[in-house]
Amino acid sequence: MTADTLARIRIFVFGLAGLICAAYSLVAVATNTPDPISPWLPAVSGGVAALVMWSSAFSAGRRVAEIAHDELFKVEWGRALTVSYWFALALYPLFGVLMALGGVSPLTAFAAMGTATGAAPMLSFCVINLRG
Repeated sequence: MTADTLARIRIFVFGLAGLICAAYSLVAVATNTPDPISPWLPAVSGGVAALVMWSSAFSAGRRVAEIAHDELFKVEWGRALTVSYWFALALYPLFGVLMALGGVSPLTAFAAMGTATGAAPMLSFCVINLRG
């Protein structure tokens, strides 16, 4: 396995797990229910993503894993965490207004904010990485 293949696996599993968490959040808000689908789905998708990432890095070997997780990865991951931090902070006033207007129940807001906060670093990393 090459470092490029390992980086592609990382983008794929981050993107898939991020999309699952984001979809859960959007469906929760759209249906105004905290568990529109199995509440275990976001956690399982994150766990599977972590397992796939770890096992693929382990099977690729230490040198390939170090090449795939180089300085550029650390810079892009840092940017993704910065974006997701501000995104998570923006969720509080947004959901505060939605709850004040009666559009979303507090339980739904909790579920939607949690899964959206989990999706943010993974999806923003994918966008930053694929941009270039």
